[in-house]
Amino acid sequence: MLSLHNQAKPYLQRQPKRLERQKGVVIVVALFIVALVATMAYVMMERLERDTRQTTLIMRNAQAEMYVQGSIAWAIDQLSNDWVRQKKDQLIDPVPIKSPVDNRQGYKIRSTIYDMQARFNVNNVSTPEGLADFQRLLRAVKPELTVEQAQEISQSVFYWITPQTADGLRNKYYTELPVPYRAAGRMMQSVSELRLVKGMTPVLFNALRPYITALPIPTPINVQTAEAPVLMSISSEMSLATAKAIETIRVKNPILSPEVFSNLDVIKNHPIEGIKNKVICVSSYFLVETDITMTDQHLVIFTLLERNMNGNNPVVTILWQAKGTW
Repeated sequence: MLSLHNQAKPYLQRQPKRLERQKGVVIVVALFIVALVATMAYVMMERLERDTRQTTLIMRNAQAEMYVQGSIAWAIDQLSNDWVRQKKDQLIDPVPIKSPVDNRQGYKIRSTIYDMQARFNVNNVSTPEGLADFQRLLRAVKPELTVEQAQEISQSVFYWITPQTADGLRNKYYTELPVPYRAAGRMMQSVSELRLVKGMTPVLFNALRPYITALPIPTPINVQTAEAPVLMSISSEMSLATAKAIETIRVKNPILSPEVFSNLDVIKNHPIEGIKNKVICVSSYFLVETDITMTDQHLVIFTLLERNMNGNNPVVTILWQAKGTW
């Protein structure tokens, strides 16, 4: 009979090998855990960095918006003072009006006031006269449009901004589109709505964009500040040559009233029907564009202001604001 020592010898010989294998497994598991922890730590650091960056951008954006309100206060004061300090035979609002560049705690702030009645108000199309004016504007910015095409697009805008009929015929085109929608049946709140109207193409919209606005009510055109295509919309008698002549005349001799405009030689030779209701020389609606730059962030705020009279005192109110960031 073998002794106990001899019987245990093979077992004892196998033990070191088994222990070595177990040690190897432990090392692999340990390495796996270390790698897992390192990965989790990396992900957490990435998330922390992202959240910190996001918080920084939010704080900068909030602070920038506070600075914007200061620029709006400047614009309101500017428009009020322009009216109060007006002088005879001088322009009331020498637009565009630019504010001084304000450098404040790393923020660069600048604002510009634009005359919105220097543009064609798309909501004017709700009237028969405005419908015809818009047709002329379409052909002024896109001469290749036929009269029929301009009429069809103008009629589509008219249907878009007027109350809908019960038969739903006006919505037939829109409801049959791949992504259907309905005409608004109210005044446009933004010129971007024009892109949804039947017949409006991106090319035509981009051509119109510098010359149009969307104001709450139909408005006359400021002939002192309007550009040639907008002037051409006033009357079929207003040719491009006439509109260019008006632009040249008003540089040296500002047009301070509709009567002055009517008495211009280029207008006398081409009388405009209903001119008193179609033109003005002092505007009520202004757009303030406030531009704020901060390190790698850029914020633009657009604010529409309306100036009304309370007796002899001007009252300037904010109608809306819109924001863009990049």
